[in-house]
Amino acid sequence: MEQLEREEPAVYRFDGFELDVATSLLRYRNQPIAVGPRVVQTLVALVERAGAIVPKDQLLEIVWPDGYVEEANLSQNVYVLRKLMRARGASCRIETVPRRGYRLIAKVTFGHQAERRRLMRRYALRWPASIFAAAMLLAVAAASSHSQSNFGRSLSTEGARSYLLGRYYWNLRTPDGLMKSVRYFNAVVRTDPQNALGYSGLADAYSMIEDYSRAPMADRHVVRRARENALHALKLDPDSAEARTSYAMVLDLFEHRAAQSDAEFKRAITLKPNYALAHEWYGTSLLMRGRIAQSRSELETALSLDPTATATNAWVGVEAYFDRRYRDAIRYMRDALDLNGGHVDSVMMLGLAQEQIHDYAGAAATFERLARFPHHRADAQILLAEMYARLGKVRDAFAALRQARRLPDEISPDQIALVYVALGNRDLALSYMRHAAPKNEQMWYALDPRWDSVRGDARFRRWVKAG
Repeated sequence: MEQLEREEPAVYRFDGFELDVATSLLRYRNQPIAVGPRVVQTLVALVERAGAIVPKDQLLEIVWPDGYVEEANLSQNVYVLRKLMRARGASCRIETVPRRGYRLIAKVTFGHQAERRRLMRRYALRWPASIFAAAMLLAVAAASSHSQSNFGRSLSTEGARSYLLGRYYWNLRTPDGLMKSVRYFNAVVRTDPQNALGYSGLADAYSMIEDYSRAPMADRHVVRRARENALHALKLDPDSAEARTSYAMVLDLFEHRAAQSDAEFKRAITLKPNYALAHEWYGTSLLMRGRIAQSRSELETALSLDPTATATNAWVGVEAYFDRRYRDAIRYMRDALDLNGGHVDSVMMLGLAQEQIHDYAGAAATFERLARFPHHRADAQILLAEMYARLGKVRDAFAALRQARRLPDEISPDQIALVYVALGNRDLALSYMRHAAPKNEQMWYALDPRWDSVRGDARFRRWVKAG
């Protein structure tokens, strides 16, 4: 690393990246990168010792000074950093030195404390450094949105902070994270009532509460709130890509108006071609209508724009699963779980893909992992029942099915039907199917390979009207 007479460095630069140590802000070619604080701390430790081997125990002590943490957490942070670098075609890399640690291979230069002090005065720092980092990140993002979406004015500093925190929790796609995102987006609305971003964020939060949550809040009131906030965002700024995307999802998820939602997604992408969420949601909409090739293009575009988004990795994996590319599906689901180990859908889909390649031991371990999530013990048992049935372990299959039915968690008729499909009892399976999914969900079953053995049955074709 280049050595200069200097104070303690504040800003490191290497291969297009810029890392502000004091604010934990990471950019690539002046574009902000939203990553967790522990990931940034891992990068700081490696950058400050660029070219040298940093032992794993030293990294663990630096990044997690307050207590014991498993080495797997460190491996996950390194994985995220490598993925960021690969996605941007950077030549820098993190080497694993077996039984020793990690080493960053990059030419690193630095800026002085005076440079950071000028930035702090420019942005009128009023918060601790960690909060300032969030505000800085959103200030850049808001400026980009302003230039591409013609906002009447950018978010205030307080609103920018709340918006970033809202998007962080929203991206976790967990019930608790979604509820936290609602609080932060409401804070944006309070500080910036004439800016579309807060209302768009609320619309997205309520849409995902309906889509992901099993809580009582996931009801018609949530649907109404999603629609009202999306429409209000559009009223404030008809040229907001974020608002157009929020409204497109309302049309797609709740009203099932495919032509109108397609038009809104396309307009959002025209307004802001690098808005990853527009590509992701358009891709998922296409996928659930059986348009696999188009879906794959949109989802892979979304992933290239935001390679660290858990949900995007998961949906690319779902597309691969439906396309019978099971090993690709496994890879993407593992990527999603590396980014967020609490993403339940990725755990479930990982197990299903493992089962399709006959990795039954791996699938069983994954379904047992699923059982550790609240409200998913019955899901895990019924998936095990289906797997045992495919293996010809009839007694084990019925035992797992009985266990699933005894648990308080809800199971659906289609889950039971799939157990009987695996057992070869087509008539009983199809009788359960008649009570299974609402019409808008039937395409999932039309694509799912677990139904392949009954796909030629006229009763199945009547039930699932694909296309």
